[in-house]
Amino acid sequence: MNENKEVEKVEKETLKKILYKYGFHSLNKEPFLYVKNEEIGISFSFKDPFYGELNRVFFPKNIEEAEDFLAKYSWYKKNGQKYQVNIKLSDYKKEDPDIVFEKDNKVYSLEELKKIPEEKIEILTVPKEDKYIKKLKRSLLLLLEIIKEKIKIQEDTYQNLGKLSTKYYTKYNYYENLKKEFYKLKEAQFIKEEPLDPMPDMTEQLTQMAEEIKEINDSQKLESQITVFTEFIEKLELSESLIKNKYELIRLPLEIDRLNKKIEILEKAIKRKKGWFNKRENIDEELKEIEKESIVNQIVSYEQYKANEQSRVKEKYAMVPDLDKRTVGDFLIEFDNLKVKEPILEKEIEEEKQYSYEETMTELEENFQKRSSEEKRILTLYHSFIRQSLITSKSIREKDVEEFINTIENPNNILMKLKYFKNIDTSSTNKCIESIRTEIEKIKSIKEDILKSDINVFFKENKYITAENFLATSTKRILSPSQNDQENDINYIALVKKDTYVYFAPIEITYDLENDDTLIQKNNQPFFLIDVQKNRIHSENSDIIKIVRYQAVKEKENNLTIVTDLKRGKIDEYRYVTIERKE
Repeated sequence: MNENKEVEKVEKETLKKILYKYGFHSLNKEPFLYVKNEEIGISFSFKDPFYGELNRVFFPKNIEEAEDFLAKYSWYKKNGQKYQVNIKLSDYKKEDPDIVFEKDNKVYSLEELKKIPEEKIEILTVPKEDKYIKKLKRSLLLLLEIIKEKIKIQEDTYQNLGKLSTKYYTKYNYYENLKKEFYKLKEAQFIKEEPLDPMPDMTEQLTQMAEEIKEINDSQKLESQITVFTEFIEKLELSESLIKNKYELIRLPLEIDRLNKKIEILEKAIKRKKGWFNKRENIDEELKEIEKESIVNQIVSYEQYKANEQSRVKEKYAMVPDLDKRTVGDFLIEFDNLKVKEPILEKEIEEEKQYSYEETMTELEENFQKRSSEEKRILTLYHSFIRQSLITSKSIREKDVEEFINTIENPNNILMKLKYFKNIDTSSTNKCIESIRTEIEKIKSIKEDILKSDINVFFKENKYITAENFLATSTKRILSPSQNDQENDINYIALVKKDTYVYFAPIEITYDLENDDTLIQKNNQPFFLIDVQKNRIHSENSDIIKIVRYQAVKEKENNLTIVTDLKRGKIDEYRYVTIERKE
C-alpha cells in the first residue's frame, strides 16, 4: 500500500455487506475482500487491452466511495467488453493506484456508464442492419455477374465449337471425297451436326434486375433472391447444351488430328496411282491402325463425361446452404476462379467515409477470403510454427530443421503437408531450408492490404526490425510474436496508422497442445506482417512503461475468499511506437 495515500478506515463487516449487496460473495469470483493487518479494501482484477490481466486493490475512504466503485465494477464486468469501456490506473507500478473507468479517453461516472447501452441501441443498431443489407445486395449483385459470366462462357463455347465444327466437317467431307476417288465409290457420305444452342441474350434483363436489387431494403427478400439466383446458376452449369458442347470441344480436336493422318495417307496413295489393288490393301491396314491408335479412343464417353460434370456441380452447390448469405457470391467466384467486376452499390466518396476498427478487421478478413488459394497458402505459411524457428533465423540449427522434417513427414500431418507445405523439399536439411526460403520469398509478389483505419498491434523487441524486411505482429497481446519470453524483453504497442501497407492472415498453423507431433489449423488468430521498407516506425516517446504484476494471496474464511496480500511479481516493460506509411 502507498504510505502517502490518505485512507479512512472502513470496517471489515461493513465492506463485506456492501460486497454482498452487489452480488460479490463467491469463493471463486472477484472482487474479494482485502484484509491485511489494519488495511481493509477490495481486491479485484481486470483485463487491460494492452497489458493483459492485472490484479490491484482499492481502498475506499468511506461507504459511498465503496458503493460507487463496486457499482461501476459490477457494470464493467457485465458490459465493459461489449461497450469498450476500460479501467485505467494512475500508476501501473503501485498496488493501490487511483482508478477510473474510461471510454475514448473520457472518464465516465456511474450514471454515464448506465446510459451507454441506450446510446448504443439508438446509434448503432440501425447502421448494423444497414450494413447487413448492403452486404446481401453485394452478394446478390455478384451472383448477377456470375450469371453474366456463365452465359458468356456458354456463348463462347458455342462460338468456338461452331468454328471447330466447321473445320472438322470440312476435313471430314474432304476425307470422304478422297475415299470416293481412291476406292472408286459412287457416292461420298457428307454429314454436319450443329452445336447445341446456348442461352438467349439476357443482358437487358440482367441490367434491369441489378437496378431493382439496389432499391430493395428488406433483408428477407434479398436472402430469398440469393437462393433463387444460386439455383438458377446451378441449372446453367447443368444445362445439356453446355455440357455437350464442352465435351465436343475436347473430342473434335482429337478427331481432326485423326482425320489429318488419314487424309495424308490417301493423298499420297492417289498421287502414286499405281498398283491399285496392292496399295489398297496396305492403305486399309494403315487406316485401321490410325483408327486403333487414336487418342479419341482413350477419352470417356459423353454419358460418362456428363455424369462426372453433373456430380461435380451438385457437390459444389451442396455446400451453399451452409454458407452465410453474404458470402455466397464470393464463394462461387473463388470456387470457379472467375473474374467478375466488384459491384457498385452507391456512389460513395471514399475520403469521407470513416471506418471503425471492427469494419477494418471485417474487411481484412473478407479480403483474405477473396485471395487465391496460393496467396492464402503463402500468408498462412508465414503465420505458422516455422516462422520463428526457421524463416527469420540467420543461423539455423540442423537439429531444428530435422525436427521440422519429422513433423511434416508425420502421417498425422499429411493433409497439412498437401495443403500448406507441398513445395517444401524434405529430402535433406539444406534443400529444406532453401525451399522454405524460396516459398517465403513469394510473399513479395502478393499485393498488400491498405488499412482503412488505425489499429493497435503488439510485438516484442527482437532482431526483426533491423535484420529482416518484415515485422510480425498481432492485434492480440497474448499472440504477440516473439522468439523467447525472457523478462527483459520489451513489449511494443504499435499504433498502425490508416493507409499503412500490411499483410493479414487470420489462420495459424501450430502444434496440437495434446499431441506435439500433430499440426492443427487455428482460426481467428489475427496476424499482421508489416513491410518496414514501405512503412516507417518511430517512437512516441523514449519512456518505457513498467507494469508490475501482482498475485493475490487468498485464504478461506467462513465460506468467503479473503485476499490477505498482493505479492509483487514480474515487471513487464512496454514502449509505444507508431507505424505509418512512407510518403
